[in-house]
Amino acid sequence: MNGTGSTVLLVEADADERDRFGAWLEDEGFDLLVCTGPTEPDYTCIGARTGACPLAAEASVVILDMSLDSEAVVMGTAAEELLGMYLMSGHPVIVLGSHGGEEISGQLVRLRRHPRREELIEAVRSLAAPSVDSETSPWSDDI
Repeated sequence: MNGTGSTVLLVEADADERDRFGAWLEDEGFDLLVCTGPTEPDYTCIGARTGACPLAAEASVVILDMSLDSEAVVMGTAAEELLGMYLMSGHPVIVLGSHGGEEISGQLVRLRRHPRREELIEAVRSLAAPSVDSETSPWSDDI
């Protein structure tokens, strides 16, 4: 167990994937929050309505599967909107998708959908680990 009490928000529409990923994360000692993403009737996320996701406020890392119900019906809050909201609010995000794209060191990791356990856990650990650098370290002035 290496989660060190970090909380992960898992945004996953597929119940089987939610259960599988959630079990992996909890087995590794991470605290877990789960969201299905935007659902019926209007497929609009609470975060899109208010400008902030209440679940993400408690999370150290967000895992976002880009294959959401709102994407399937092309209505409501798009996965790209959620990704933007999480990133703009400063949350590190792991994107699960079928399309490649840029990564942002320490903030955005992209994995293919249906990742292997080791891939997902390694990505979460890399983003959940606090980074210490000279700009944010409380001891930087003592050097």
